[in-house]
Amino acid sequence: MKKLSLLSALSIIIILLILNCKKDYPLSIILYDKPLATIQHYIHGKWRLVYSKGGSCSTCKYPCDNCIVEFTPDDKFISNVLTLYATPYSITWIRDKGMHLDGDSTYLMTLGHEFGYSISYVIDKIYSDTLLFYENFDEPMSYYCIRSK
Repeated sequence: MKKLSLLSALSIIIILLILNCKKDYPLSIILYDKPLATIQHYIHGKWRLVYSKGGSCSTCKYPCDNCIVEFTPDDKFISNVLTLYATPYSITWIRDKGMHLDGDSTYLMTLGHEFGYSISYVIDKIYSDTLLFYENFDEPMSYYCIRSK
């Protein structure tokens, strides 16, 4: 009887441990077609820009060392490489058709209004924990970022 109670208790503990285990699978989600709140939820935080790709050379890849990108909860964009000034940029979200979305609309992340210019980006997706966003231009530069720890 004592062995049965001990075995039952041990079984319950093992089952609870198995159910409590959280598997950290890489996150993959398409973002460009999601509501603004969903896009903001997934991008908020600090990211490390690993490389950019594209522009006038669509297959060229440009590695980036010590490059950061941050999306703050109060809709500010901070980067040590993608902005002209070392200050937070206000993000203006504009619902519009992205140039490379085959007519689909998305929320364009627009920066630079406070500095007299603007540049728009499409927040495309997170694929295997890598955030991909790109310029809303004819020959866009794409940016590949991983979350900073």
